[in-house]
Amino acid sequence: MKHWTALATDLLSPKLEEMVNLVGLPATMKMVERFGGLRIYIPANPSDEHPFAEVIGYENLLKLAEASGANGQGERFLLPKAKRALNAVRNARIRGDYLAGKSTRTLAVDHHLTERHIERIVSGVRPTDERQADLAW
Repeated sequence: MKHWTALATDLLSPKLEEMVNLVGLPATMKMVERFGGLRIYIPANPSDEHPFAEVIGYENLLKLAEASGANGQGERFLLPKAKRALNAVRNARIRGDYLAGKSTRTLAVDHHLTERHIERIVSGVRPTDERQADLAW
């Protein structure tokens, strides 16, 4: 499971913002990771065995159903992929790992990206090297 931060909420679509307000950011992002880009149906009266309940928990599914099932029929909609939010969070993690001393090569392997892409992400970020802290320019 990826770790989510407040950074992601600024880049979410209105539909995902609505979901975050109902069930929270972690549950919303679990849905996006699993079903993003697909047309989904939130039933008005879901069972505790519904596939969404397995992903976000039955209580959260009930909250979505209550908000979506005002007409008694549930709601169908395209669940956004939240690519910008996912990339922003990924890039923040990459920068943090780079500052902690991971190499661009290791980060490229860890995130299935090219070294050049990692270099673009970490450009302007300087890792601290304790061995050279005393050098004065």
